[in-house]
Amino acid sequence: MIRVAIAQIVLFLLPFIGYVLFRLVTGGDTSPFASRTVAFSLTLAGSALVLCGFVYLAVTGGTSAGTYVPTQYIDGELVPGGFRPAEESQ
Repeated sequence: MIRVAIAQIVLFLLPFIGYVLFRLVTGGDTSPFASRTVAFSLTLAGSALVLCGFVYLAVTGGTSAGTYVPTQYIDGELVPGGFRPAEESQ
């Protein structure tokens, strides 16, 4: 769950980071809140990215890795471990 929260925070901050990098390259003032219009635009863009991230998580289910099943010794055979879809690991 913390991975999802961190991903959403990073998505929100991407427009701000991009703006600061752009201003550094062009030699301008690096304050993203120099004007309210810029701050509002960056906040709106970050919110749109977060919304897209939530839609992506809703469509894909959030993870494709499933759960980790360790290596097991079953009926005299060594069964290799690995990531299995949630349906198979139960």
